[in-house]
This record gives sequence, structure tokens and C-alpha cells, in this order.
Amino acid sequence: MKNYGRLLDVIDRCYAGPSCDEHEFDMKYIAEGVARVVKKHTIKLDKTRIVQNDKDMRDRLWEAALELLESCGVYNTSTGRRITFTRREIEQFLKDAPSEVILGEGPDARREAPRGLGDPRPPLVIGSPVGAIVSEEMFVPIMQSYIQEPIHDSVLSASLVTTLGRPARTKSPLEVIAAWHEAEMMFTAARRAGRPGISFGCVEMAISDVGHLSAISRGGFRPTDWAIVAMFSELKTNNELLIKVAHSIRTNGLMNGYYHPILGGLGGGEEGTAVLIVAGLVALQLIYMPAGQGSAAVGAMKSANTLPQTLRIASAAFSAIAEHANLIIGSATSPVSGPCTASLLDECVAAATVYTACGVGRYGGVRTAAGVVLDHCTGLESRFNGEVMHAAAGLSLDEANEIATKAVAAYAPVLQGDSPVGKSFQEAYDVATLRPTPEWQTIYDEAKGRASGWGLKFK
Repeated sequence: MKNYGRLLDVIDRCYAGPSCDEHEFDMKYIAEGVARVVKKHTIKLDKTRIVQNDKDMRDRLWEAALELLESCGVYNTSTGRRITFTRREIEQFLKDAPSEVILGEGPDARREAPRGLGDPRPPLVIGSPVGAIVSEEMFVPIMQSYIQEPIHDSVLSASLVTTLGRPARTKSPLEVIAAWHEAEMMFTAARRAGRPGISFGCVEMAISDVGHLSAISRGGFRPTDWAIVAMFSELKTNNELLIKVAHSIRTNGLMNGYYHPILGGLGGGEEGTAVLIVAGLVALQLIYMPAGQGSAAVGAMKSANTLPQTLRIASAAFSAIAEHANLIIGSATSPVSGPCTASLLDECVAAATVYTACGVGRYGGVRTAAGVVLDHCTGLESRFNGEVMHAAAGLSLDEANEIATKAVAAYAPVLQGDSPVGKSFQEAYDVATLRPTPEWQTIYDEAKGRASGWGLKFK
């Protein structure tokens, strides 16, 4: 029960911390606090670049984020109190973060560790549609198309639109059934792909603690899988989320925390959002004590992280963390385009190159077509995403910037209007053989050729 004492301390702070209402926390501690530290530490991103490469700015961004976190803490909406830490406690808890984690078992066990800027070791490749919606009848073949790709070190499942023909209902027996249905079908897909030991991120079908705790219990998802627990925007948690944390810690389970600040929200522009990413990833380590933590800026207008602004924010925030803390950090490609479109793979080039060069320890996707078009996801774009990560490992920040800039220019037109959602899995793959159609394979081959011309050297 590692971190059990830390957990009890966090719980105590949930009830003994400074009291305030949620609006006060939003406006005084977040909006005003972010504006204050951005101005004090003169945080200014270079808008002429995608990948930021100013060491002094990384130092100032790190200081601004820790100053913000110390002053505001994390707000527990269940207790109406702020969970706060001193700067000394923050620095000590960062030192206590895990230096390595083992995911999966047998031949599919994988070691995960922090990475530095320009690290020649590639991140762990998480093959996944990242919660994109899929139909029941296509769930197993779709997930098998991801698991069967050797480059994928772990997988995270899609989201079912129904379970046994019924919509899942939060905090009901149907949520428990949906969560178990996800586990059972993921095990089926892994067996069919010949990789029963591969680790899973879970539980996509559990919105509340009810389904989550049920499906990661005896007979469900395994101790070598990683349970996902959110912290919501901006810098907030609640007792329901902390129940998930308590269960994972009490059972020695693996856990991955995530947090997505909103560009244009309480943090304001790019600079404030970068501060919130850094503060949020550190806060996840303090509050949840996870094996790893992930984040990405979310655009208010498009639910994607391949916009030039969101990529710029990510490069600044993730490189600041990689340079100042020994954390396993991660994210995933979330593009606007769908399967069988060239722009989808160009979006993968930009995002995977930026995050890899800036020090992520795990990186996944692809959350194709923003995850909202039924069955519009395939294993091929996820394989390509992983191949880009392997090719980008070892690139300098300037080299990554050159490649990302060319990729962004190639798909910039699709960010301006209606997104090309492409084709469904049934149209992009032969469902019987689980292989891409000739059309999709040709688009993939051409994308590798373009990316090679931009400077990526595929292994």
C-alpha cells in the first residue's frame, strides 16, 4: 500500500483546508492568479514558432506554475475547501514520484520511465481511439486492429454507444454492466490478437466511481492495467474522483491521472494555459500520486490538440516539466480529421513530433475525427502515430519545430471549416481480415513519404 499515508493526508486536507466557494476559486485563485504569475514572470510564447526553445522561458514558466499551485491549491467541490501544499512539500513530493513503472505482463510487459528533452528513447506508444464512440458489433474488431500492431506498447479502449442494446446510465446497474462489458470485450480482442498480456487503460465506460470500482475489482481489469482518473478544469477534484484514487492506492493498482485546461477559459490565452498545464500535472502527482499523468490544452472552438496554438502551449509546458521534474508525463493525438484522409496523418506528424521531442514518457491516440463520429477510427493511424514517435525520438527542439511547422502548413485548411471525418472502420478496413483497404494503405504510404521529406527518419 505505497502512498497510503499520503492518501490519508490528502483526505485530511480535503476537510481541513481553507474554505471558499467555487466561484471565488475560479475568479480569485485561478483567473486572477494565472494573470498575476504570467505578468510577474513575464511568460511570453514565441508565436512565430510551434516548438518553443527558450530555456529561460522554461525556467520562468516552471516558477510561475509552482507559485500558482502553492497559492491556490486544488479545489474539492464536494467539501468546498482548497487542498493546499507548501513549496517545500511540492518539491519533496515531486522527488518521491516513481522513476519507472511496469505495464502489462509476460512478453507484453513494458517499462515506462520519465524522458528528457530530445531523449533518444521513444515514449511508450499507447494505441487507442481514446474514447471515440463505436458500436457494439464493431468494438472487438476495432480494438483488435489496434492491439495487433506490434508497435503498440499498451492500449486504451473506445467508448461503447450501447451495452447489450441499452445506453449506459451513470450510477446505475447499467453503468456497472457497461464497464464489465468493456473489460470482457477488451480481453477477447487481446486474445484474438495474440497479445493477452498487453496492458489496458481503463475504465472508459465508467463515468462514476460505481462502474470504475466494479470493473477494476476481482475478475475484471488487472493490477497490470492502468486505471484512469480525471482532474477537471480548472484544478478541481471531488470525493467521487478521490474514491477511485483511494481504491487504486489501497489495492496497489496502477493509476494514470489526466487534466485538460481550456484555451480561452479561466487561464486566458496561450501563456496562461501553459501555466495551468504545468500546475495541473504537478497537482496530479500531489493529490492522486499516479504512476503517470497526462494533459493537453483543449481548444474552445475545436475539440482537438493539433491546432498551432495548442501545439505551442504543449511544447512550452511539457518541455518545462521535462527539464525540471522527474515525472512520467503523457498525452495523445486528438485531430479533427478522420480515417482515409491525408490530413489525419499530417496532424499525427505534427502532434507526435512535438510531444516526443518535448519529453513525454507515454503518448497515444489517435482520437480520430475528434472522437464523435461513430466507428470512425482504425489501428492504422495509431500505428502511424507510433512510427512518428519512434522517428522523432532524439530530435532537437529546433528540428522538431521545422517538421511540425511543415506538417501544420499541410493540414491548416482543414482547421478553418468543416472537418473531413473520412470513412468508417467498415469502409477503411476489410472487416474479415482486419487489414486496411488498398485506398487507406496508399494514403498511409504517401503520408510516410511526405513526412520523410519533411525530415523524419522512420526506423
